[in-house]
Amino acid sequence: MKKIISIIIVFSVFVASSCKAKREANLANKKSFVDSETPITAKPFIVSDSTSIQNNKSKWKLVFSDEFNDAKIDTTKWTVENAPKKRVDIMLYSDDNQVEEKDGKVYIYYRKSNLNDTTYMAGRFNSHKKYAPTYGFMESQIHLVKPNGYQMAFWMMPEGKGMASTTTPDGTANDGAEIDIVEGNKLNAFSSGLHWDGYAKPAHKANGSLNKKPDLYETEYHIFGFEWTPTYLKFYYDGKLIRTMTDPKFIPKVAHYLYFSGSCFGKSDWVHGDVRMNEFIQKGGVAEAYIDYVRVFQTKN
Repeated sequence: MKKIISIIIVFSVFVASSCKAKREANLANKKSFVDSETPITAKPFIVSDSTSIQNNKSKWKLVFSDEFNDAKIDTTKWTVENAPKKRVDIMLYSDDNQVEEKDGKVYIYYRKSNLNDTTYMAGRFNSHKKYAPTYGFMESQIHLVKPNGYQMAFWMMPEGKGMASTTTPDGTANDGAEIDIVEGNKLNAFSSGLHWDGYAKPAHKANGSLNKKPDLYETEYHIFGFEWTPTYLKFYYDGKLIRTMTDPKFIPKVAHYLYFSGSCFGKSDWVHGDVRMNEFIQKGGVAEAYIDYVRVFQTKN
């Protein structure tokens, strides 16, 4: 009987130790999403929204960050896309050569491909199947490329099928949406907003805004923020609140991954210019956008 009791005690200690080790391992894995070079005092950059500022210091906890201070992309957080996208009049490719981490930032390059006259290159990378939060404050400091047949975007997409689902659209963004935090598509303005229920008409729905900012390309960096809660969405530009959405049908309620992308366009009313008429690119020039950091905060509870 004593032998049995001893075995039970040893087994219980073993199970408890294993559980503790697993908890510690899980905690370590979660901590690994925070870049060790992110300042420990980092909080969302908000300067004009009293509702969010009120509990700013105690409310937010840093859960994900990348300061891009290494010599290569962190593949535990990001996947660089290697895939084509067909536009009406051009073909667009992304590969490892169009995304480069160096000098404390990550670059997205735009260039003409040597494949043929209608193929262009622009880098894209995302955190799909690696990191996808539900709710929080997403923030990135970015140098946008000045649009001339191309643009830079910081956005999010649902981790599951979400808005691309083949099921019957429900008329809301609750099951997932394309969340555009910034799309630098105009000379003195950028776009932000949502798309949901797929991209095919007539089901596709959108709610976007064009935010006029004359200084958009006059300074090197701007900080773009997005506050996402179960009851509202808030968009920020250099710490200032520029838009709030509170309609329940606009609020995504599923996990979304982070997305940074460069895009090229031919004839289009979406982005300023036509990459086929861009003399710099046509003569072999390489345009660039770059990201200084990205950080995600969530409420402590």
